[in-house]
Amino acid sequence: MKVLLNIFLFASFGILITGVMRLSVVRGAYYKSLARDNKVLETKIPAARGEIVDRKGRTIAKSVYQYFKKVNDTKVFEGSGDFQGNKFEGKDLAMDLKRQYIYGESLGLLTGYVGKPKSSEIDSSEICGYKIDKNDLIGRSGLEEYFNCKLAGIDGMRLVEVDAMGNYVRELGRNEPVSGEKLRLSIDAYWQDVAYKLLDKKKGVVIVTEPQTGKILVLASSPSIDPNVFSYEQDNRIINEYLNDNEGLPMLNRTVAAKYHSGSVFKPVVAAAGLEEKVIDKNTLIEDTGVIKIGDYSFNNWLWTKKGGTDGMVDIVKALQRSNDIYFYRLGERLGVDRIKTWALNFGYGNKTGVELPGEIPGLVPDDKWKQQTKGERWFLGNTYHLSIGQGDLAVTPLQVNLMTNIVANRGIKCLPTLLNDKKSECRKIGIELETVTTIIEGMRRACQSGGTAYPLFNFKVAIACKTGTAEVGDGSKDTHAWLTAFAPIDNPEISITVMIERGGEGSDAAAPIVGDFLKEYFNEPETVVVKPLTK
Repeated sequence: MKVLLNIFLFASFGILITGVMRLSVVRGAYYKSLARDNKVLETKIPAARGEIVDRKGRTIAKSVYQYFKKVNDTKVFEGSGDFQGNKFEGKDLAMDLKRQYIYGESLGLLTGYVGKPKSSEIDSSEICGYKIDKNDLIGRSGLEEYFNCKLAGIDGMRLVEVDAMGNYVRELGRNEPVSGEKLRLSIDAYWQDVAYKLLDKKKGVVIVTEPQTGKILVLASSPSIDPNVFSYEQDNRIINEYLNDNEGLPMLNRTVAAKYHSGSVFKPVVAAAGLEEKVIDKNTLIEDTGVIKIGDYSFNNWLWTKKGGTDGMVDIVKALQRSNDIYFYRLGERLGVDRIKTWALNFGYGNKTGVELPGEIPGLVPDDKWKQQTKGERWFLGNTYHLSIGQGDLAVTPLQVNLMTNIVANRGIKCLPTLLNDKKSECRKIGIELETVTTIIEGMRRACQSGGTAYPLFNFKVAIACKTGTAEVGDGSKDTHAWLTAFAPIDNPEISITVMIERGGEGSDAAAPIVGDFLKEYFNEPETVVVKPLTK
């Protein structure tokens, strides 16, 4: 028995020695080559862009990770979710970083969208001071572009050992990514959605702000884009439709990047100029003759054009109430173009407002020097008449009209508009007498009451001050842009609202009902009747 045991132990030892010899001598070179060919790979962990939220903390835009494994060079997705750490533990699980926009079209032109860098941007450090990777997401318009470097986080890095066949061996270490900064807006996403739906696909804008702070609650432009199609659920067909729509121009933010004739919503500026320059006072009367003729040219009042009627003797309050063109022609004649321009600039026209969006334009307040340099012509009295009622070469943005409205509502204090909820208001006096502003407000108050021009707003309990505008497009057609700008309550304004409908007709017919529908819900007046124009 002992002899058998010794034979067994000797045989086992022989087998072990043979195996060791095989591994170390016969196959040693093979395994050494495998160890030598093992690699350590650096894998970027993309950082989540900062969340964008509204003034009440509602999420507007967020980063979403979609996890996948590669099988035969094909991505096989294993789910998605918000960024709460990384599911990179083990093997080759990776992820795509997407940007999701919760409110889609209603906030699309405000948020903007993200996209991959252009070839000229890859490896460049000019955008945010760090090299751009081909897989990075770059803000392409709106807030995403303006605050791109604030929203962009700091990417992490993962060190992974793989074998010669590329198979995962182990993770050696990692630096976790740092998410971008959260952007808290002054926008109220609920009211933005309400306003956008009221536009009902019409080409136009709705702007709602706080006069006493300049904070923007609503900045709606229609038609709009769904930014999700650029990243979250990319759809090249829809993107091409956006890019090729030369009629609707859905990628144009009309609130700040498009210019229009303002029509009669410009008249409060001319009224302020007349009162401050002492060429009129609140009791100055001018007769509405229905039409003024200069040589071969006629300058009509709207009531004369529509019905052959006149308003008789008119003071500044009635001129604003009735939007009387004859009064403002004569007032403009007394002022002259230079004084009108000075006060227009005081009210914010002709300059960018500085709102936190790319693509804002300054508009134009023309004068004699501009006309001679641009057109090679001198300034005529007829040009002053046109400017006095917001026509001619005057070009404004809807946000500028809203800023003017806020200055009146705020009794001569200009608070620059902002989209940031935590930003301190930048406010200053524009040097206008309280009596002047009070007189203008009275005219705007009467414009919203029986006898005024804004008939859809006659039935409100809350005290409203408003001004209608019907602006000729100036392209040879009879089309007009429809305007209404208003604030309420008069004594302690909570909000101002400016609505413009491109080629919408008259301000009282097209813009005023939208203002009325918004104010009805905002001030909780469910029984108030917002009169609508009779459909033809």
